[in-house]
Amino acid sequence: MTAPAESSYRSPIAGFVNAMARLAIRGLDARIRELEALLADATELSRALATARDFAESDAAGYIDRTVLEATP
Repeated sequence: MTAPAESSYRSPIAGFVNAMARLAIRGLDARIRELEALLADATELSRALATARDFAESDAAGYIDRTVLEATP
């Protein structure tokens, strides 16, 4: 048996459903880009805070040598 040939005709409902799917995908794509930007900002802030914390801990422990900085006028 052979399958019936596909028709080039699509129902109006199928066109509407396809258009709604494209609209939803376009909106979700924009939201994904927005969330990725927020995630990148949060990651950058987290790394900056970790660096500041590490520097403060090193400074408090006396590991940072400031003699060169203090000797220059």
